[in-house]
Amino acid sequence: MSHIIFTEHTECQYCYKCISRCPIKAIRFKNNQADIIQKLCVLCGNCIKCCPSTARRTRPDVENVKTLIKNGGRVIVSLAPSFVSEFCGIKPGQLVAAFKKLGFHAVSETAIGADLISRDIANSIKNARGKNAGQKLFLSSACPAVVLYIKRYAPSFVQYMNDRASPLLAHALMLRKLYGKNIFVVFAGPCAAKKREADQLKEISAALTFNELRQWLDEENIIPEGIKDSDGEKFVPHNAGKGILYPLESGMFSSIDGCLRESGITDVSYLNVSGIGNVAGFLNEKIDTANFKYPLFVQLLACQGGCINGPGVTQPPNAAARIEKLLSYAKDAENCLIGEAAYGKIKFTGTITAKEIPPVQYSSSEIRVALASIEKFGVEDYINCSMCGYDGCVSFAKALIDKRAEKTMCSMYLRSIAQRKANALINTTPSGVVIVDKDLNIIECNKNFARMLGKEEVELYELADQFKGLKLGKFVSFTGYFEEALEGNTSDSFNHDIRVDKKILHLTTYVIEKGEVVAGTLDDITRPASLRRNTVMRARNIIEKNVEAVQKIAFLLGENAAETEAILNSIIESHTVEENKK
Repeated sequence: MSHIIFTEHTECQYCYKCISRCPIKAIRFKNNQADIIQKLCVLCGNCIKCCPSTARRTRPDVENVKTLIKNGGRVIVSLAPSFVSEFCGIKPGQLVAAFKKLGFHAVSETAIGADLISRDIANSIKNARGKNAGQKLFLSSACPAVVLYIKRYAPSFVQYMNDRASPLLAHALMLRKLYGKNIFVVFAGPCAAKKREADQLKEISAALTFNELRQWLDEENIIPEGIKDSDGEKFVPHNAGKGILYPLESGMFSSIDGCLRESGITDVSYLNVSGIGNVAGFLNEKIDTANFKYPLFVQLLACQGGCINGPGVTQPPNAAARIEKLLSYAKDAENCLIGEAAYGKIKFTGTITAKEIPPVQYSSSEIRVALASIEKFGVEDYINCSMCGYDGCVSFAKALIDKRAEKTMCSMYLRSIAQRKANALINTTPSGVVIVDKDLNIIECNKNFARMLGKEEVELYELADQFKGLKLGKFVSFTGYFEEALEGNTSDSFNHDIRVDKKILHLTTYVIEKGEVVAGTLDDITRPASLRRNTVMRARNIIEKNVEAVQKIAFLLGENAAETEAILNSIIESHTVEENKK
């Protein structure tokens, strides 16, 4: 069984968006590679939906389905009710005809299984009514991602789900009852977690996303909306009832409530929670069912806004028109379609299995050591910026302990290293270096810059915080060259020879950020050639030892720390040119 959700490493940009959207942080970063921790993942698909580079993907299963069809099997599509919002403008008959062209034997609505489950849930709630009667809290088990989350991370709530089948499993059981156990049921819908059901439950042969279906139709040049002879094509064995509304927030309520009202029951309370993060927050609350006067049914959906926004859809999420299409389609459907008598007794049990994952305990000393490794030694250092994808510094420290994260994911830590490296390079280079902003205020300079200007400047350098924040014009008369550079592009450099007292200084200015930041290097070209050669050698040594680290940091930060290399190279180039002239 291959991984259902995986990372295409060549596409991953390591932006940490997937971590921030994953409520259980089931992603490991190692050597700048992001991988899903399969034993922790609940297949909610958040990482797929939020990835800006489409590096998170679902396992393609079309070839497996093609094999079933090629081998002569009767393959029936269990089509998720959100098909109405996915295939807008396509008539159901056209869609059935298109799927048959792909080789499917028939198409049936998964929502029929939802109708069966609504009847089953309604019977359970009916038996639980009364102040002192039985179960008071009922959690929906229609969403496999939620079922996985509850079984792994909130096992105390398993009792409120019972062992009730999902609409897909109920539908598969019904189809096999009607058409024989030798048929193959293939789900088609917006959900990645349904693939887990297909992997575990023998009644379901495979699960395809709408994305996979559309690609398959495109490959075969089948255009559903262009099929004209589809009037006789229909869903088998009949159309669904209000189970069609299951993909919407609160959509289950109409179906269940319709079944309850047949028995005259109108006092059941309903609550909807959508979005796996919200589901996790809800289940983390202490819920005291002892004070419930009437039963409460809670619809839990992993996708914000419902299944119509699942990771396998191809249409833009949260479109009002798509929701309206589904509501309109369900408007004329029966409130409570059928009871079990229609197909004989079917036992609607069998949710997907998953082992509980106990919470990991961390000692305070472990957390302190991990925080110290990213230079956070006290509460005042906890920025909690969440740029790493974790909720705060302590959460990130726990991930470091578990080896699910790397220190370089902390931007503040990287900035600190980058600043130290840049300072070290600037301070150890043998030439004068100065960096100024657009107002010609000194951002950074080294002591050799002050030495180039004179003894008084060296003394002031020690007293005035290394000239930081002071105007460049206080020390040099050639600020015009820096103003000229500010008007250039980041690839531009400018060279000038300037007389200062008895010395001739060679100035090279570099544009670091157009119109914002400029760097300048100064070197005394009146010095003996041997000293200049020594300067070149020292600069080269500094570059070889330090620039690789700075470049790596600059790449990770996406900032300008690597410009230091250009500044140092300018020193080598200026001296080498002088040597060649001789």
